[in-house]
Amino acid sequence: MDYLHHFELNDDPFRNDHVDRFLWEAPSQMRALSRLDRGVRQGRGLVVLAGGVGSGKSVVARRLYEELEEEMFEAGMMVVLRSHADSAWLLQRFAAQLGVEEPADQREALVGQIYERLAIIREDGRHAVLIIDDAQALATPETLSELSALVKLEYEDRRVLTLVLVGTPQLERVIEADSHLAHQVEVKVRMAPMDAEETATHLGHRLTVAGGGPQILLPGAIAALRELSDGAPGRMNCLADNALFEAFLAGRNEVTRNDVESARSALGWPGESKPAPAPHDVRSGFASGQAETTSPDMEMPDMGDLDSELAAVFRSDDSLPDQGSIPLASAAPTEIQFGPADVLEGPPKDDDDAVDELFMELIDD
Repeated sequence: MDYLHHFELNDDPFRNDHVDRFLWEAPSQMRALSRLDRGVRQGRGLVVLAGGVGSGKSVVARRLYEELEEEMFEAGMMVVLRSHADSAWLLQRFAAQLGVEEPADQREALVGQIYERLAIIREDGRHAVLIIDDAQALATPETLSELSALVKLEYEDRRVLTLVLVGTPQLERVIEADSHLAHQVEVKVRMAPMDAEETATHLGHRLTVAGGGPQILLPGAIAALRELSDGAPGRMNCLADNALFEAFLAGRNEVTRNDVESARSALGWPGESKPAPAPHDVRSGFASGQAETTSPDMEMPDMGDLDSELAAVFRSDDSLPDQGSIPLASAAPTEIQFGPADVLEGPPKDDDDAVDELFMELIDD
């Protein structure tokens, strides 16, 4: 592409698909992975990983899945790509992935089939782990309670399943609102935003792998990328790519804070950043320890609104399937709808307006 060649890049540095050479293991992500891994290896029942859109939780969940040894675990990872899914729908697919040839329609019989397969896995000396990404689609107290009941199943006085739910804060809120369900969570991990140093290293690594260098982004641009993405690496990548294009259109070889702000405006992300003096952009590459402006709370569209089917990945051989080869159940295309997470109310009525309305009501009476 012309704008990549303009910066002498031989690849797209800020692509958000899963390409190993572009991934950099941020300390905050590794801490989250370590906590999840501990819960799984101790055979805990219900484990929750929560984070906003683009926070890197899917990267951590995938890494957890990859690191679970086949001789010790029967691990599966499912990604819910529809706006809502109930427990019956999910149990049917879980049973099929466990090898149940004809999953029963009746819930009690279906759970019995699942338990039988889980007991066989336990007899084989392994522990079953099910990781569900975008689990906010399951975020109703009824559905989560039914799913969490699976982790109570035991064989020879040991649990037969660890359930890892990965989702947005919506998932976390539903769990916290139900005291019984909240007490069933044995490990909870929240994705932390990247700090200034992690941001600089993350962006510099991607530019270097793509054949460029960190000097392409000036210090003000780096600060703006962290601020306007709330430190979420996925959103940061999207914003950085668009900022590169803004600088290209302006005929510059370096990206400034203004380019980042223009890119964010073009993307139409909800919310506005708080005004702050822009750091002076100089040819000093990635500056650490510079002052950061306070970032506002930002709401992003929830990709759980994508009403499609569920993609399931289960190990069938010694190699991890390529992400692009994850089978999707066939379904008719549906309309994709995005909307804000919250409806904002308008300003309160003026007192004089309220009096006038009351007066008119009295006249009508």
